Parts: sequence; structure tokens; C-alpha cells
Amino acid sequence: MERWMTDLCRAMPKVELHLHLDGALLPKTALDLSAARQWRDFEEPLSYRQMYGRLVVPHPLASQEELLSYFEIPGLLLQTEKALRRVTRELIWEKAADHVCYCEIRWAPQLHTAEGLSTRQVVETVLKESAAASRQAGVTVRLIAVGIRTHSLEQNLKMLEEIAPFAGKGLAGVDFAGLEAKAPDALEQEAFFLRARELGFAITLHGGELPGSAPRLAEQIRQLRPARVAHGPGSADDPALCALLREQNVMLDLCPTSNLQAGLYPDYESYPLRKLVEAGVPVSISTDDSVLSGLTLSDEYVNLLQAGQVDFPTLWRLNLDALGHAFLEPEEKTRLLSRLNIWASNLPDLQGNPAELEL
Repeated sequence: MERWMTDLCRAMPKVELHLHLDGALLPKTALDLSAARQWRDFEEPLSYRQMYGRLVVPHPLASQEELLSYFEIPGLLLQTEKALRRVTRELIWEKAADHVCYCEIRWAPQLHTAEGLSTRQVVETVLKESAAASRQAGVTVRLIAVGIRTHSLEQNLKMLEEIAPFAGKGLAGVDFAGLEAKAPDALEQEAFFLRARELGFAITLHGGELPGSAPRLAEQIRQLRPARVAHGPGSADDPALCALLREQNVMLDLCPTSNLQAGLYPDYESYPLRKLVEAGVPVSISTDDSVLSGLTLSDEYVNLLQAGQVDFPTLWRLNLDALGHAFLEPEEKTRLLSRLNIWASNLPDLQGNPAELEL
């Protein structure tokens, strides 16, 4: 692909909706945190190369379970306010450097309480740091708290009550994630979603990644009524599910590289993005885990352009659609849309009437 197109992808003001905080722990940061803990989490100190190999997925793996094993070190190290502040700040500045103008960062607060922090303290820490870094870096940020599908309903409901005071105060939504093969049916915790909605949180959930999961995802969409689904590329093989996603305007927040690394698709050419777009399914593009997957959002855009999955005008439209489905206040959407329209106004391929959003 010509260099000018790569530069254009990098310069584009981008919207990213599917981004995990613990998947953004930089190797250098992990080394610093480990040294401060006197390497008590490891048998011996690691070199930068060794830490990189423990945090960045090097090649396609055998399964989703193997991919999730790369969260082991973040789970060990992100247990203090200082560590959470640093990884939050670094992620937001990384996004600013890639010209991401809006992002939603998700994480499971209850996984960061092993060394004495309360769930409330974890949320307060990440909220405070994200607000400060957002102002400094010029990136609008909202947060999503994740319930864990392999936790009990009681544990997940307890988490909701602890985060309830932050609803609408930077904490915009609730997700449901974890190892789908071990606890595939989100309907078993329907009360979690009902309570989250009562508290004023927008709803998304991880699903539709594994082969044959489309029928289950369709039932979850009907009963749980999420606004968005994290992943869900397998929907492309189920016309009825595609129709349901269109009818209910449920967006799939796709992460192609992450799915390739989990062994779900062999290459970018075989990824079903084009098929989903042609079926009229709302989709967005994200990195999932910027460090684990070893890429920026611009890199992911370039991957898809090179594979012929989209052309640049389509990529721009998906970016606008992502803003339209963001868990963001209408006035902020309007402000960001104006910024995006100004940028696009100087590009002949994107000229025409300014884009509008349904707010």
C-alpha cells in the first residue's frame, strides 16, 4: 500500500470502542513495577526481551484460552493505585499519539483487589487518572467496568453495587467478559444486566467469538438487549443473526488482529469484515489489547486496507458509526463529530454533506 494512505490512517481522528486496560501494560512499565516489588512475582528478574515475550503475543495461538494467559502478568502487577495510574496514563497518551480522539477503556475492577484495594478504590483511581490524562492529552475517554463470566452472579452483582456511585461520572457502561468456552451463556446471569441497566449503565458484552456461537449470541441479544457486542465476527455466517443486529442496531466492536491471534481466522483476507459490512451490520474497529496485540489502531486500519476488506471512504464511515454508538453524552458526540467533519472537509474522497449522527 502506498505510503500516503498509511500516513492518512495515522492522521485520521479515530474512535476506538473496544480497548482493555490490562492489555495495555508496556514491557518497560512491567519491568519498573516488578523491580519496585523486588521481583517477588517471578523466580528471577526478567530482561526486557523476556518481559516483552510474556506480554506481546508473538504469533497465532491455539485458542482464546491461550490468548487470555497473556493477562497473567498484568493481573499480578496492576494491584496498587500507583500501578493503575501509570498504565491508565500511558494508554491514554499512546492513543493521543495515534490521533485517537475518543476511546472507551474497559477493565474488571474486582481483578485488582488482591492486595488490599477495594473495588471502589480501583474505580476511583482509574477514573481520576483517566480524567487528568484526558485533559492533558486531548483525548475524550469513558470507562467500562467488566463483569467476569466465570465469577458467580453474587460476585458480579456485588461489583455493580460498589461501582454504582460512578454511573454517568466517567464510568459509562458495563461489559461481561472472560473465557467463553468455560462459561458461555450470559443468560445465566441475566440479573447482572438487569441491575446494570437499572443503575444507568450502557450495556455491552463479549460474545460470538467461538465457532458455532452465533445462535447463543442471538438469544443473548434478544433477552439482554445490549447496545453493542464485543467481537462477534462469527455473526457473518448467520443471516438471521445479521438481520437481528441490523434491526436492533447492535454494533459489533471487532478486533481483527486479536481474533487472528486467538486462532479464529488464518489471515486478514479471510476475516469477515467485508461480509458484515455488505450485510449492513453495524461494526467498529478496535485493537482490543494494544500491547498484547502489538499494534495501534492505525496499524489495524492499514491491515484491513491492505487485505482489501475496506476502502478508505468505508473505513471513515465505520469510524463515524463508532462515534454514533459510543457510550457518550450527546453534546460530546456533537463536539467530536464537528472535529471529524472539519478533518474530512479537506479530503476529496470524503467530501459531501457533513456527517450527522442519531443522538
